[in-house]
This record gives sequence, structure tokens and C-alpha cells, in this order.
Amino acid sequence: MWLSFFNSQIFIIISILVNLNMIKGSLNSMNYLNPCGFINRIRYFFKKHHYADITVQYEVYNIRAFDLHIDFDKSGKAFFKYGNIAYETDSAYNVLNYLGKKKDVYVKIIFEGKGEAKEKRFNNFCYNIERIYSDINFFGGYSEKNAKLLYIFKKSYIANKIYWYKHLY
Repeated sequence: MWLSFFNSQIFIIISILVNLNMIKGSLNSMNYLNPCGFINRIRYFFKKHHYADITVQYEVYNIRAFDLHIDFDKSGKAFFKYGNIAYETDSAYNVLNYLGKKKDVYVKIIFEGKGEAKEKRFNNFCYNIERIYSDINFFGGYSEKNAKLLYIFKKSYIANKIYWYKHLY
């Protein structure tokens, strides 16, 4: 009896120590945004994970790793998307401008679109953001649809050091 109690206490202590070395991250970090279109608003009701915007995630929840899923509209403008849900926002660059002012940020960039032309845009997008936001540690660079690696970031961070939070309120 006391041995099982002791083992459970050791497990808790080890978990705490392991998590102390982990970087806190938010899955689908842009999920707090409103989705585009009526049908997506209905779907969104069942899929919403976050109510905290990027600033609150960074400053209040101490999140340092962000999960950004990107697609491109017909004009080539980057926007946030997760699966079939596109989010209303001015520009993906607004979020990166905020995160680029921080020194301890890790950003996973995932491509949510499809098609060779959009893959080329994604590759150019990754190249440009890596040059513009040199203080951000980028990683990812692959397609969510087929797991194809589209871009290799120079400072690609090891993702297993991140503890991803699915729900932030």
C-alpha cells in the first residue's frame, strides 16, 4: 500500500521536473478568432479551444510556442486557417509583428492549403518571415494535408521540448 503511494508521488515529482524544462505552447493558437462564413461559425462552436488572444496567451498564460496554420487567398495574402475553418483577421503579419518583438518565442508554421502554386507561396512566405523576424525560432514548414515538408527553417527548433496546451480560457 505505502509502496504504491510512494510510486505515485515519485511520478508527480518527475512530471513536475520534466515540465519545468518544457516550453509552454498553445495548439491552434489563432482559434480565438472568429471564423469566416456561416457554416464555419456553426462548426466553430464545437471546435473552439481558446478564448485568449495572442497577447493574453503570451503575457498571462506564459505561452512561448505558437501553432500557426497558414493558407493563401487568390491575391496571395496569407491568412490563418485550421482544417476547413478560415479565420477573420487583417494579416498573418500582425501576429508575427507582435511575436517578433519578443526574444523567447517559438512558432510552428504549418501549411493548410493545397496545390502547387500555394505550396510555392508558402515556401516564399516562410523564407520571408524567417528573414524579417530573425528573433523568432521557427519550425514546422510542412503541409498539414499530406505531411510533405515544404520548407526547412534554418534555426528549426526541436518540437519535443514543447508542452502543447489545447484549451486556454
